[in-house]
Amino acid sequence: MPNNTKELMITKKERIMLRSMAQTLPDIVFVGKEGVTENVLNQVEDNLYAHELIKLKVQNTCSEDLSVIAEIICEKCECEVVTIIGTKIVLFKESDKPKIKHVLTK
Repeated sequence: MPNNTKELMITKKERIMLRSMAQTLPDIVFVGKEGVTENVLNQVEDNLYAHELIKLKVQNTCSEDLSVIAEIICEKCECEVVTIIGTKIVLFKESDKPKIKHVLTK
């Protein structure tokens, strides 16, 4: 685990709010049969920077377990899993993009 995990931690209340917000989000990144590739990681990083909250869809052709996929992505992209439901993974990372409307206001 990276040393900055305490700054990534979202509270239970924030997690509930993020789950609610994610219900209407489209699937923006797709993980195929190759699993977590460099391309997938780049897409996740770019979309987290732009949107803070994203939804991934893991295709049925992918043989890896969803929790393993989520763990790998979170470790590489320094983000946090909001929820895993079915074949979907919702991720959150606060963005430092200028003039972005933040999903969570602290």
